[in-house]
Amino acid sequence: MWIVNRNANCSLIKTSTSFLMNLFVLAILLSNATMSNAQDFATSWPSIQNFIDATHLIDIKQGSELSGKVSDSSAGGFETAQGNFVSFKQWYQTNWTDTKTVWMTEINPNLGVIWGFSTGEKAEKYEISRSVTIGFAYSTQIDKTSFLSIRGTTILGGNLREKTCTADYGDIGGIQEVNCRLAASPLPPSETLTHLFNDKPLNKDLFFIRYIKYF
Repeated sequence: MWIVNRNANCSLIKTSTSFLMNLFVLAILLSNATMSNAQDFATSWPSIQNFIDATHLIDIKQGSELSGKVSDSSAGGFETAQGNFVSFKQWYQTNWTDTKTVWMTEINPNLGVIWGFSTGEKAEKYEISRSVTIGFAYSTQIDKTSFLSIRGTTILGGNLREKTCTADYGDIGGIQEVNCRLAASPLPPSETLTHLFNDKPLNKDLFFIRYIKYF
C-alpha cells in the first residue's frame, strides 16, 4: 500500500514554480545587462578606434643587458670536493628571455604618451621582474627654420635579483649561505654575498632635448 502525502506534493509544486520564476527573472536581467553592455560598447567603439589609430609601436626587443649578464654567468661551473662538476646552467638557464614592447599614443600633433611593459624572466637562482615604461614625447616648430623636441621615459620595476645557495664547508666552515657563482672561490662565503646580482635596468631614466635649425 502506498501512502501519498498530498501536502508534500503541493509544497513541491510551489517550490518548482518559485524556482522557475526565479530563473525567468534572472534570464531577463542577464538579457538586459547583455543588451546594455552591447549598447555601451557600440557607443564607446569610436573612442577605442581613435585610440588604436593614434597608437604606434616604437620598440620591441627580446633580451636586455641584464639578461645578457645572467646568460654569460650560466656558461660556468665549479668542481666539488668529491670531484663532481656542477654546471651553472641548472640554476641560471631560463625558458623565456625578457621581452620589452613600447608604444606611443598621440594626444595631439605635438604631444605623445609613451607606454609599454616587459615580461621579465626567471630561473631557479635569479629573477628579472616585470617592468612598466612610461614617458612622453613633445615636438614643436619654433619658427620656419627651427624645431624643438623633448622626450623623457622612466622604467618602473625590471630589477635583477639573485638568490643564494647553501653550501657545506665541512667541520671548519659548516653550512653557510653563499653566492652560487662564487661557492668554489677563495673568498669567504659571507664576502661572496656582496657580489650577488642586484641591478636596476640600464637606462632606467632617460631625458633628451633636441634643437634643430636649418640655414
